[in-house]
Amino acid sequence: MKRIRLLALIVIVVVGCKDQKNDTDHLEANNNELGRYEAVFIDVKNTMIPEDIDPNVLKEERLLKNVNLVDTDQFWGTKKDFGLFAMGSLEIPETKIYYFKLTSAGKIVFKLNNKDLVKNNVVHSNESNLGEMYLEKGATIFEYEYYPAFEDPYLVLEWSKDGKTYEVIPDATFNNLDAFSVDNWTGTEVESDGIQDNVLSEKEKKDSWELLFDGKTTNGWHTYNKPGMIGSKWKAKDGMLVFEGRDRFEFFVAGRKIELGPVNKALDGGEDIVSDRSFENFELTLEWWISEAGNNGIFYTVQEDEIYDEVWKTSPEMQIMDNQKHKDGLINKHRAGDLYDLIESDPIRVKPQGKWNKVRIVKNKGKVEHWLNGSKVLAYDVHSSAWKDLISKSKFKDLTEFASSGPGRIGFQDHDNIVRFKNIKIKKLD
Repeated sequence: MKRIRLLALIVIVVVGCKDQKNDTDHLEANNNELGRYEAVFIDVKNTMIPEDIDPNVLKEERLLKNVNLVDTDQFWGTKKDFGLFAMGSLEIPETKIYYFKLTSAGKIVFKLNNKDLVKNNVVHSNESNLGEMYLEKGATIFEYEYYPAFEDPYLVLEWSKDGKTYEVIPDATFNNLDAFSVDNWTGTEVESDGIQDNVLSEKEKKDSWELLFDGKTTNGWHTYNKPGMIGSKWKAKDGMLVFEGRDRFEFFVAGRKIELGPVNKALDGGEDIVSDRSFENFELTLEWWISEAGNNGIFYTVQEDEIYDEVWKTSPEMQIMDNQKHKDGLINKHRAGDLYDLIESDPIRVKPQGKWNKVRIVKNKGKVEHWLNGSKVLAYDVHSSAWKDLISKSKFKDLTEFASSGPGRIGFQDHDNIVRFKNIKIKKLD
């Protein structure tokens, strides 16, 4: 049996899957029903979502009451060739380490708070896998992706307080995602400075601000680890630096969009981009716009090195997110303005999707501040013991160049979704 140790605070939510329409099509009435979570069955004769899947493939939404699925009729009739995607929540009775045993046939990935609890991608017959997590009392998030792969479908989740005696998780423990709703900011709009986009004011010039985007070209930017090159999906368009996004197979789970299927970012003109120049101590300002259910990020200590393939492996990220429709919007520390996976923003200052959001990031001698729409939402010091402790317990702990206090590049992500930037300005600090 496999044991995965994840010492992180978790909020578990079970993922209910959605049809490929929009969030108004999901099971709104039933999603308020206690003891139920949403699931979507997709007709795939494979152990993954194939690249050429028909967007109109047969799908069926169901409400499941537990993860104690032992009979064929608890799944999708007599079918053994499908993908099952589910999302919801579990009510944790007390704060402590919990031990889990997931027995399945086929292939399974089971996550708690977006972190793998069990990942068994080798087709198997009724095999048990173990995992453990420290969980806080109250509602927590889980999701799973399951393919029976022509085995007799079987999926049972058990838990234990001592790692020795396991029991099937009771039906009453399961619920929907209502406990994780988060509101957008509804405060007063940040007043415009009245300056034309992508232009420095006289005061800004006097104060030594510089433009990192001229509004007309992608000059000053390149694909990560590929100086002098930039993918065709990154364009200067209508005064904005735009990532055009890509079409993927998508559907909704409990009102949250799921995107699946293989991609080759290098071949299709994508990949992350970074500034040509590096900056050590600075004040960075910009505005961003994200597409519906979109996800992206702003990086500001990026190191280029062939041993890394993506910018997040060397730099902290200020999250860009449609909190209401992307599934990460359910998770603390994954929402707009957050220091991704490390520190949640407070107060919430993101505007509703479709609006422009103003960012200010200050990095000075290892001290960093995130500002969103006029308010400071978080701060940290990379030299502090608190920061070192935070990193030691995170997924970034083995990344030796992560969050350098020295010079680094500014970066934006290829995260599949359309994103737009403008008024990207920087001022060096002494």
